[in-house]
Amino acid sequence: MPLRRRWRSRRAGRDAAAEAAAGGRARGPGNWAAASYWLLYVVALAAVPLHWRSGNHALAVLCGVAVLFSVRMITRPAGRGAP
Repeated sequence: MPLRRRWRSRRAGRDAAAEAAAGGRARGPGNWAAASYWLLYVVALAAVPLHWRSGNHALAVLCGVAVLFSVRMITRPAGRGAP
């Protein structure tokens, strides 16, 4: 338990920007966005063969497009100035 308290007290005075500048992970909406794109990727990737086998080819293609979109959003560079 003492290690946990020391870890918390060491980081307690930092805000997200200072933590990111120090090499830590910044907390905020960006992390949730990346997690949601990963969830979209996993669910849509699993849905593609399921819809294809059931004969719903249009929905399989739509899920495939969602997979490509989520891969693009996951691999994009971080920051607002990046394309």
